[in-house]
Amino acid sequence: MARQTRRSFLRSTALAGAGLVVLSNSGSARGYAANESLSFALVGCGGRGAAFLADKGKYGSLFDYGRVVAMCDVNQQRAAASFAKFPDVPKFEDYRVMLDKMGRQIDAVVVATCDHNHAAPSAAAIRAGKPTYCEKGLTRTIHEARALAELADQYKVVTQEGNNHGYHVRTVEMIRAGTIGDVREVHLSATGGSGPRPLPTGTQEVPAGLNWDLWLGPAAYRPYHAQWMAWGQWRDFANGYMGMWGSHSYPAVFKGLKLDALWPVGKKPPVAGRKTIRVTAEVSELAKDNFPRWAIIHWDIPAREEMPPVRITCYAGYDGQGKAGERWRATIKEVFAGIPEYGDPADNKWQHWGGPGRVGLPKAWVGTKGLMYSAGHGCHTTQLLPADKFRDVGEPRQSLPRPLGKSDLRGWIEGIRGGPAPQCNFVEFGGPFTEWTLLANVATLFPDQTLEFDPVTCKILNVDEANQAVAPEYRKGWSL
Repeated sequence: MARQTRRSFLRSTALAGAGLVVLSNSGSARGYAANESLSFALVGCGGRGAAFLADKGKYGSLFDYGRVVAMCDVNQQRAAASFAKFPDVPKFEDYRVMLDKMGRQIDAVVVATCDHNHAAPSAAAIRAGKPTYCEKGLTRTIHEARALAELADQYKVVTQEGNNHGYHVRTVEMIRAGTIGDVREVHLSATGGSGPRPLPTGTQEVPAGLNWDLWLGPAAYRPYHAQWMAWGQWRDFANGYMGMWGSHSYPAVFKGLKLDALWPVGKKPPVAGRKTIRVTAEVSELAKDNFPRWAIIHWDIPAREEMPPVRITCYAGYDGQGKAGERWRATIKEVFAGIPEYGDPADNKWQHWGGPGRVGLPKAWVGTKGLMYSAGHGCHTTQLLPADKFRDVGEPRQSLPRPLGKSDLRGWIEGIRGGPAPQCNFVEFGGPFTEWTLLANVATLFPDQTLEFDPVTCKILNVDEANQAVAPEYRKGWSL
């Protein structure tokens, strides 16, 4: 898992400013025409990966933009339906073999595996000079997110995190324009959390068609057991609350509050002063192998550019139960006191696990001039409060560059074809954003301790043991 030195990082940053041409691959001087048909490789063909293989014309289909020339999956049973749908497309178990044998025929790579296997194939594709699209959450660990951002910056390939809606531009620009004043607090919600589970014991026979060694990938080796395949509940394989809901729901918070200004990837690091993010977690119980049933995570963000310090709190838990749910409802009641239509925390609009008739995943922004309610993926639903005060507010001043790249598969394709950089590319957004959200997972391993994270060095400064969670050891034979 090679890391760039500060000197090499600054050198590559300087080269980026020189306006290098993005090439189709590291060995070619050819770019892509605006309507050129592309040849894709898909890593992970069951589950979410199958959606990319939908019939042409359906949202998210690769066949809107070209054809699939290679398919890779370690679980033949799970991928069986996708494989059968395209009998003439070459199939692989190992993405490294696929890239080695078919690299010249592949224009771009989509990664849709389990969370713990996002980073390694994405890194291999980037090193091969292939534009890379990776599903949310971008990586399982903070170090993986940093590595992918640095690689994407170094190789100058077009990348995109697949969090569908990205950030809602109007919401971001309202916050940046100071529409509700200086934002001092933001309250977020999330679902998930399995609670502690006993580790599987004994050894079971590996099912036919599953390459267990490749499925484990960079994770520590253990004998096969069917319980491991419920991978979303295990820290070794999943990124928990933040990967599931944070990657969809919090991008506008990260972008609107200019948290990215604290990160050095893709730009010159700050020249003076060290600014750290302080993160603290309260949890239902310590769950070293799983995720707590509920957690309350506080990020204390320092001042950046013209924006003052802000505390961001996430109330995460299964269906809003337990202390996190109670605290969420009490906080919303306090924040929106005096605003009858929003002051009742039992109202459906504040039920943070979504469902029929509910907007889902609401967020409360507290500014010096007023409040903002937002909900949904990317904060696409917003309302300024009290309503009478903001009735005549017009469109916010544009603070993001135009044209803006899109946040989904279309934005990635447009970027490959010479359009603007995708909204959630690894360098400017996906990598730093993922680091920020995954700090919550690290904090839940050290409940009631305040961890100080340095975005420049990508390290916890005050609890050395926590850095093992920031950059866990990869299994021998695997690397980024």
